[in-house]
Amino acid sequence: MAASRSTDLTRGLRGLWRDLQGLGGNERIAVIGAAVMVGSLLLPWYQSPIANDLVLTGIGAFGWAEAALVVIAGATTFLALEGGGGYVPPRPLREWALFVAAGAWAAVIILYRIIDPPKFTLAGHDQPYELHYAIFVALSGAAVIVAAGLRMRPRERAKRPQPPD
Repeated sequence: MAASRSTDLTRGLRGLWRDLQGLGGNERIAVIGAAVMVGSLLLPWYQSPIANDLVLTGIGAFGWAEAALVVIAGATTFLALEGGGGYVPPRPLREWALFVAAGAWAAVIILYRIIDPPKFTLAGHDQPYELHYAIFVALSGAAVIVAAGLRMRPRERAKRPQPPD
């Protein structure tokens, strides 16, 4: 029974790898942006106003905003894998527009976290954290998703049937 589970897992990972290899250039860019955004949660988003070596990662400050970023990254990856497999979203949705909307929404959430950082409380000090580099890495991941969607737009426009003259 344990051997069948490991073969199922191996088969699933091979299928995922095959799906990732089958992606087009813009879909790969979107998946990379989503991975950068999620990966930035492991890096320091905030630093203490008291000492530079006291930092708070995205996981350490995990709340609704960070959960939304993980969901957006998952949805972006799913859409890229489905689009790479030949799926075309129903009208009026377009794959490029969904990527742009996902990246823009992620950027809005990250900007909210920039404007409203968590409070740092230690020995009577109650000050907001200062920003650290990883929050800007997450913002760049969202921008990469938007850029991937915008790069797809001319290709999809060329695919549309032209009205007769």
